[in-house]
Amino acid sequence: MKLNRLILAAVAALFVQSSYAQQPYGGCWHPDDIKNWSPETDKDAKFNRSRVPLAKRFKEPTLMKANSQQYYEGQICNAPILFPTCSMCPSQGAYNFLGYQPTYWQYMDKLVYWAGSASEGIIIPPPAGSIDAAHQSGVKVLGQVFFPPYAFGGNQAWVRQMLTKENGVYIYAKKLYEIAKYIGFDGWFINEETGGGSESEWVGFIKEFNKIADANGDTHMEIQWYNAEYSPNVTILKSHKNTSQFLEYGSPGDYRRYASQLGCTEAETFSKIYGGVQVASSGHTGFERDLQKAMPTSGHVGSLDLFCPEEKTWKDNVRNLLGKNDTGPDAYYAIKETFKNEMQMWTNYAGDPTVTTDEWSGISGHVLERSVISSMPFTTSFCVGVGKHRFVEGEKVATQDWYHSGVQSIMPTWRYWMENKDDASFEINWEDAWNFGSSLKLKGGSAFSGDHLWRLYKTQLAVNGGGTLRLVYKSSNTTNASVEVKLSTTSSVNPDVTLSAPKTTTKNGWTVAEYDLSSLNGKTIYMIGLNVKAKFTVYDYELSLGELSVLPANYAPAPVEVKNLATTSTLGNVQGDARLTWDFDYTADFDHFDIYKENEDGTRTMVGQTRDEAFYVPTFQRKDNEAYVKFIVTPVMKDMRQQKGKSIVLDYPQATAPVVSFTISNSYLKVGESATITANGTGNPTAFKWTLPEGLKLANGFSLTDQTITVVAEKVGKQRVTVDVTNAIGTSTTSSNILDVMTEEEYKKIYNVVYQKKVLGYSGSTNYKEVPDKIIDGETNPTSASDKWCNVSADNWVTFDLQSVYRIYSFKIFDGNAGPESGVDQIDSYQILLSEDNEHWTTVVDTYNRQKESIKTDYIAPMRARYVKLVPHVNGILRIWEFEVYGKKDNSMKLSTLTNNVTMNAGESYNINVTYDLGEGATKADKFECVATSKNGNVTIGTIKENVKKNTFVIPVTAKQRMGDDVVTIRVVNGDDYEEIAVQVEVDATTQPNVLKGKTAEVRHYENDYSFEAAFKKYDVSGLTDGNKADEALTDIEAPSTHRDDVWVIFTAPEGKQWDLAKVIVNIPNENYAENDNNEMNYVNKDVKIAVGDDLTRMNTAKTFSGLKKVSELSYIFPESVKTKYLAVICNLYVYSLPSMAEVSAYEQFADPTAINNATVQNAVKGIYTVNGTKLNALQKGLNIVKFADGTVQKVLVK
Repeated sequence: MKLNRLILAAVAALFVQSSYAQQPYGGCWHPDDIKNWSPETDKDAKFNRSRVPLAKRFKEPTLMKANSQQYYEGQICNAPILFPTCSMCPSQGAYNFLGYQPTYWQYMDKLVYWAGSASEGIIIPPPAGSIDAAHQSGVKVLGQVFFPPYAFGGNQAWVRQMLTKENGVYIYAKKLYEIAKYIGFDGWFINEETGGGSESEWVGFIKEFNKIADANGDTHMEIQWYNAEYSPNVTILKSHKNTSQFLEYGSPGDYRRYASQLGCTEAETFSKIYGGVQVASSGHTGFERDLQKAMPTSGHVGSLDLFCPEEKTWKDNVRNLLGKNDTGPDAYYAIKETFKNEMQMWTNYAGDPTVTTDEWSGISGHVLERSVISSMPFTTSFCVGVGKHRFVEGEKVATQDWYHSGVQSIMPTWRYWMENKDDASFEINWEDAWNFGSSLKLKGGSAFSGDHLWRLYKTQLAVNGGGTLRLVYKSSNTTNASVEVKLSTTSSVNPDVTLSAPKTTTKNGWTVAEYDLSSLNGKTIYMIGLNVKAKFTVYDYELSLGELSVLPANYAPAPVEVKNLATTSTLGNVQGDARLTWDFDYTADFDHFDIYKENEDGTRTMVGQTRDEAFYVPTFQRKDNEAYVKFIVTPVMKDMRQQKGKSIVLDYPQATAPVVSFTISNSYLKVGESATITANGTGNPTAFKWTLPEGLKLANGFSLTDQTITVVAEKVGKQRVTVDVTNAIGTSTTSSNILDVMTEEEYKKIYNVVYQKKVLGYSGSTNYKEVPDKIIDGETNPTSASDKWCNVSADNWVTFDLQSVYRIYSFKIFDGNAGPESGVDQIDSYQILLSEDNEHWTTVVDTYNRQKESIKTDYIAPMRARYVKLVPHVNGILRIWEFEVYGKKDNSMKLSTLTNNVTMNAGESYNINVTYDLGEGATKADKFECVATSKNGNVTIGTIKENVKKNTFVIPVTAKQRMGDDVVTIRVVNGDDYEEIAVQVEVDATTQPNVLKGKTAEVRHYENDYSFEAAFKKYDVSGLTDGNKADEALTDIEAPSTHRDDVWVIFTAPEGKQWDLAKVIVNIPNENYAENDNNEMNYVNKDVKIAVGDDLTRMNTAKTFSGLKKVSELSYIFPESVKTKYLAVICNLYVYSLPSMAEVSAYEQFADPTAINNATVQNAVKGIYTVNGTKLNALQKGLNIVKFADGTVQKVLVK
């Protein structure tokens, strides 16, 4: 494709980065997408990889309970939807304050990333940040394999594909392990609600997965199973010792009795069987009854799987903010409420795990807190993974709303357990922090006095060679209030040690207190708390915690080295973004990386933090005409000290005199109307000077030295404007025929010229319904959410054929929120290109930062074109409801035919008559001709003749000896102008034998909706091929149809052979109208599918006849013949109807005629004869005499 960029367009390309939509997103795949997946072929793989290993939890010698009703045995599996749509999950956080991930990990044992949809993808690994946060607290993380119900787009072909075996191996089980191993999570949740796989197959699949994992040392990996069953599936659960099951909602209870059947202990059933809880419906504090069933106060009997608690804790708060870049006060309030809700759910309304008397006892009222803090170094910065600013040792180094769950800290085991609390309260403080973006604040209330023991962390830290406990805090009153560190050296929540004599310093307003632990040598620290003391009453007291660390003595960790720092990003003239990747060796001393952006003048800003090996820096602006920008990746160890970093430089394009484009409010006017024109120039323009033609007048209030001017149309015609634009480098002069001034009659001729035209090609769609044809149907706000073009891709394209040449003026895009859906992704940037020949293209719109506009309008300098290419980029899912192109015909020629659809028999000829009208005042040019082309080559085109008197062309076409379809395109050319018309041609045949004649059909009547494993009753029926097209042949089936696609009529090719099918005919008796099982007359067959394939479990649907009413015959000619072992006619009946069919016939494609010299004959056939001269209707096996259209004669052998 040849590209010629027109800089005088709506917005010039140089205003946009050279590579769009670099934001990496988490995987969201269908089976085809992962069959050959590897980190090397996935450009986002490093961005999605977690490097934080799964921490090991401990169980203290004597249980350390916040209340007497807590027990360890029962497990909580949390299954939240962490992002609104799986395909828009940013790999390394984002620049907004709307993200949320759980922080009460001490009450969870597993996290299931609940995600997926038929349109976006059904195989979804968890986000790297979520893995990081869960793993550091010892929580296993499972990705999602979602086979949705049929009503939500379920497709059994995906199930069959997932269960594919090659050389005895379940290849997708192997691939799922490879993905989990590389990305760094612990297995998969298989949500099987589609059907199509047998229990034995799934057992084999799970065994394959764990066999590979075990062999590679990943003995902890797990498959959790769900298929809406209320009882444990013993067969599935016995697949592997780690296999678990999520039981249907409403099933919490005691399942220890299954231990003997599963071959495990009663204790092990807690990690295998989970009763489902529909938290999305009950609310985040509305499932007390389910808690009591599985985890009664006397001791645990079962475990729970919590479905979508974030719907109530988080999503209800942010629902109206999602999809918006503006965060601010609304977002701050929403997330503050989110953490309040989270506290209520995981502890209780008081946020205090000692409280059990409330109506809602909370999860802390049942589950004993887990901990992983069993070795030095340990550090926490009380970061919840979302912030307004970024801090380093109390210094605010950046102000930017952000979230990144991967930099969460381990929050306190007992977050808000304080004795003598009175009216004191706690909150997350995003305004001030020591590191990252938040601290934990105690607010003393109306009057704060006395001792207040605040228990923080459950630990198991052996002190052998001394060590240091560091506490960083900020107190509003250091005169009358103080902070003591309290420890327990027994397995108890009651402290027995008070640390004293800290080494104290201050920095950036924070107190840094370091305590020597050598006095505790030989002991173990089981609890860390604070005693906040006020010797006198303190009013409005506040204490913020910034860091708590327990470090080895003389701690000097070996620094982590950043290796192979690289980027694939290229900066634009005025802005850019950056994808940074690197390698490093993870160690127990490593905490995270700080990422800085440094301008050429040395100013430095922190742009992000991560614990992984990649980071994405969103769009940033070029500063003046600086030559480069530098990025520095700095390791930070567990002592929270920055180490030496590595840097990489990205160069901007060399600054030049302005490259100018125009933004136009309207490019076609009537006399007296006005338009606004803006000159856009690169390189920070400082001066503008306009020159106008005599047909345009400068409007009052504007100067010819303004960047933006308004002009008034005074004279009909094409108007050319010129502007001089100056920047620090120099001045450039640019001219363009920027707009047309029209008469009233011409103005009325402008309309949407792409309406119901032709889609030539496109990048992809989520399914066969939501395709680009839907965006040129004239429905700007349809009632159906499927009437759109939808695709799960950042980068997309579609090409339209306007089927004639037009003068184009403007475009309109009806984006995601303009239709029946709301709060969805919208296009950020896009290009529109025009062409006359579908080969040489000109970019006329190249624009960015448009995601806030639901209806996007762009005017261009008028341009002649036939083909339009739309190239939209979106951070998430593309949803376009309508695309409009406004223009007017560039000539007045009209063509017509008697019919646009022709059916011919093989070997026949037909004359297509085309009438032309050159239009009022038009005459024939020197070059006046008619040309015709065949799309598929199933017809040949003879010599075209013109009837001058009748203004017609006669185009003779001859069908070749093969069935199929074709399109004959006829173009009439008059000088530089032309007009086209297309005729659809279907080539049939009456001479080919019916390959099904006399065969017996296998008829299956399924007892449920069709699936591979569904039970069915089988009937052998010979009446479907006896030639009787009127009478019922399925009289043996007496049961009505009540399920989807439950009647299959199957024909099998002779042993060891395939049919080369070209046509299938299905005859239905009584015009598809009969008495149903309720003794009511009704239509019978609702949908009929023609399916072919070599495996009855993986049939391909070639044609679907939908919404049938009165019909006797269904005929389908394949566009290209299909070789197949099986032919199936699949019927979906109106409910309670009895299966009904009279006859099925099928015809093979003509055998390729082969000459004596074995050369395939391509010429059109005029006549076929035997060696004795008898004329034949079709080629016979053996020797034929064939006369071809070009007059030649050959002997043709049909093998």
